[in-house]
Amino acid sequence: MRFLITIAALALTVVPATAALRQPDPAVVHANAIKSGTIGYKQGWYGRGDTRLHYVEAGRGPLVILYHGFPSFWYSWFDQMELLKTRYRVVAIDGLGANLSAKPDRLEPYRVAALAKQLDGLARHLNGKRKFTLIGHDWGSALAFAYAQAYPHRVNGVAGLSAPPYNLFLDLARGDPAQQARSGYMQSFRALTLDSIKARNLPTQLFAVGYKSLVDSNAISATEADLFRAALADPAAINGGMNWYRANVPPFTQITDADLWPARDLQLQMPTLLIWGNADHTFVPSFLTRFQAAVPHARVVRIDGMGHWASMENFPAANDALVAFVDRVAL
Repeated sequence: MRFLITIAALALTVVPATAALRQPDPAVVHANAIKSGTIGYKQGWYGRGDTRLHYVEAGRGPLVILYHGFPSFWYSWFDQMELLKTRYRVVAIDGLGANLSAKPDRLEPYRVAALAKQLDGLARHLNGKRKFTLIGHDWGSALAFAYAQAYPHRVNGVAGLSAPPYNLFLDLARGDPAQQARSGYMQSFRALTLDSIKARNLPTQLFAVGYKSLVDSNAISATEADLFRAALADPAAINGGMNWYRANVPPFTQITDADLWPARDLQLQMPTLLIWGNADHTFVPSFLTRFQAAVPHARVVRIDGMGHWASMENFPAANDALVAFVDRVAL
């Protein structure tokens, strides 16, 4: 159980984006309160206007970028940042639409090609032309793999937790009725509006569905639960997450090869790692077979008992595999 942060740092409020630039991120305050060693956390910003990204970094050395899924924010990577920060410059992003990053209403900035281009811009802002290591979870995993397919010369290696590459997922979703059933919630998400998100109090519902089990199992502390609750409290942040689905997941019967960005058969040539828990029912298990056929050199780590929140469920095997992968490709 992690130590509790002071009451003063628990004053979690949702603030407008312009005001957020002048506010310390409560999750950064908490991270610095419970960090190991002397290496602390600081926040930064990239871009401007409705595509500005908020990120948090720690450490020095080769760059490692971490991209979360939905519904979440940068702090979902805290445990991995603690493990990596002594040897690397570790940067966890608030994805577009999430937490303190911008939340545009239009869909174009959320399309996977635009997100990959934005990610490349951030990496160049942080690291120039040097290669980096990229890790993603959930939607962040689909994006990380897609980025590595489209920008293979930019990464030392790519790792994904709990989700396949974007092009493989869409190809699976259009042809597998079992996957269509499991991903039906994505079509429901596409139909929601900001008004319906507010009317249904969806921030509270998503927190309960996504994080109650993590609290009950002590994977995250009560204080950390408050941080996630605050990050999801703004209906605009939930709407931003829905825009990922609206922009990138067509009705399953309408998916064509043109949707499989960057291309249907474009695969991963660099060192690749996929971590998946057999208690995760988000995707049909056959996606692992398809992934290994498409990326035969990839290492696939299957972990008994681990669910979808691979970065937060505190399974040592997952973290050990991830750290070993980064050490192998980045050093």
